[in-house]
Amino acid sequence: MNPYIAFLQVLERNSFSEAARAMGYTQSAVSQMIKSLEEELGVTLLLRSRTGVSLTREGELLLPYIRDVANAHHMLTEQAAGFHGLRSGMVRIGTFTSVSSSLLPPVIKRFKEAHPGIRFELHQGLYDDVETWVRDGVVDFGFTDLSRPTPFVCEALFQDTLLAVLPEGHPLGENIYVRVERLAEEPFILLDEGRGGAILQELVASHPELNVQYRVADDYSILNMVENRLGVAVLPEMVLRNTNCRVLARQLQPPLRRTLGVIYRKRAGLSTAARAFLRELKAEINAADA
Repeated sequence: MNPYIAFLQVLERNSFSEAARAMGYTQSAVSQMIKSLEEELGVTLLLRSRTGVSLTREGELLLPYIRDVANAHHMLTEQAAGFHGLRSGMVRIGTFTSVSSSLLPPVIKRFKEAHPGIRFELHQGLYDDVETWVRDGVVDFGFTDLSRPTPFVCEALFQDTLLAVLPEGHPLGENIYVRVERLAEEPFILLDEGRGGAILQELVASHPELNVQYRVADDYSILNMVENRLGVAVLPEMVLRNTNCRVLARQLQPPLRRTLGVIYRKRAGLSTAARAFLRELKAEINAADA
């Protein structure tokens, strides 16, 4: 199966050397695996250039089938590992910054302590990226904002409050609550749609007076921008739990919340390790809410 996996790794990382590093092989070994796959199929799949790699037309047509083969092999090995309990296996998670930096680390740590043979692979990106990874079988499950429509099976996990984020010393920081329309007095930094989900887009649409000056994909970059007095923002409370930025966070009036959850193609397709980790994650969230 290594040639199929190597092909996908090279494509994902746009680099033979990066794929080799991720897989623990030499670059020449990865190149040989791709060559053997192309010889097996009788077509050229990838083209190299100074900017990386690109798919040939044949590669584009065969990509979904190669993904299916690699995913089927992954599920086969993971389900077989399940017969031996949780002594081995891998959990592949699609996530975004606030979840991967605050929610996941302590849960993964405890899970690894109980099941040291389980490995984790985190893919971090925007909501749209997560949905693509779930669709293509790159991850077992992914986190998303459930205010977004999704074709996948989904489970709500918890609600995250959105807060007004202001520079230190800002006059609005003297209040306990901040009305959204008051934020129009400053340049507004909007969390990119791919990460911010439908709630922030609806917020901007319903308040055209907001002076959107910046659209930024990374929430921690936004915190640094606010700290440097480039504007104000609205960000999930979870983002503010792990930051040293000198900013003020205030409740919005009326309150605004997002529902975070996980999506996957079908529960029956989850490996034993993935199902066990989701149980651990839900237990952690329920304990924190109790």
